[in-house]
Amino acid sequence: GAMCVAAVTLGSFVAVRSFPTPRSARARTPGREGGAFRARRRVPMASLSSSSGKDAREVPLLFLDIDGVLNRTATAPQISLEQDKVDRLRFVLEKSGADVVLSTYWRAFEEYIAYTFGRMGAQGERVVGRTPGNPHLQDSVAHDDAVKTTRIVEIATYMEERFGADQAAWPNFAIVDDKQVVPDGNAWSSRFVRTTHDVGLTDELAAELLGALTGVPSAVEAK
Repeated sequence: GAMCVAAVTLGSFVAVRSFPTPRSARARTPGREGGAFRARRRVPMASLSSSSGKDAREVPLLFLDIDGVLNRTATAPQISLEQDKVDRLRFVLEKSGADVVLSTYWRAFEEYIAYTFGRMGAQGERVVGRTPGNPHLQDSVAHDDAVKTTRIVEIATYMEERFGADQAAWPNFAIVDDKQVVPDGNAWSSRFVRTTHDVGLTDELAAELLGALTGVPSAVEAK
C-alpha cells in the first residue's frame, strides 16, 4: 500500500520511519508541480533490468554523492537537498536517461532520498540502488578521510556484483562527488566529475556530468 515517510534527526543521521498513508489522502498527493508520483521500481542487486524495465547494460548509471553536490556543505548533520541543485540533477537524468546508484554517506536511507527527489521534482524512481556499506554508522570525519580510497572500491564492487567481472559488459557510468574519490590518472578519470563542497553542482558541472554519462562532450548548460 501507499506509505508516508517521516524523518527525525538523531544526532548525526536521520532516522526514517514509514507508515501507511490514510486512504483518503492517497489519491490526491501531488508532486512538486502537481502531478502524481510515479511508483518506484525496486531493482535487486544482480538485476539486469533498469528502473524503466530496459536492459540495464544499456542504461547509464550515475554514482551520486549528496553532501557538497546537492547542497553546499562538506559534512551535513542530516540529509539536506537544495532545489536548484536537484533541478540540475533532474536535467542530467532527463537528458541522459541514467539511473542513480547512491554512493553518498547517506546511502542507507535510499527510500527516503528517492521519495524526496520525487517531492522536489526529480525522478525518484530512477534511484535503483546503493553501493555497499553503512557509513552513517561511522564518524563522519573519519569516513570523509577514508572515501579517497574506499569509494572507488565500493563502486567497483557494486558493478561487479550486479554485472559481473567483465568490465566490457558494464553499462556506461559516471561518478559525481566533492571529494577526490577517483585518483588523478586513474582509468576512470574521464568518468569522474568533482564539485566544490561550498558550491555544489553547477550548470557547467551538470553539462560535464551529462557528457560523462553519454560519452558525448556537452557544452549545453542545465536549465
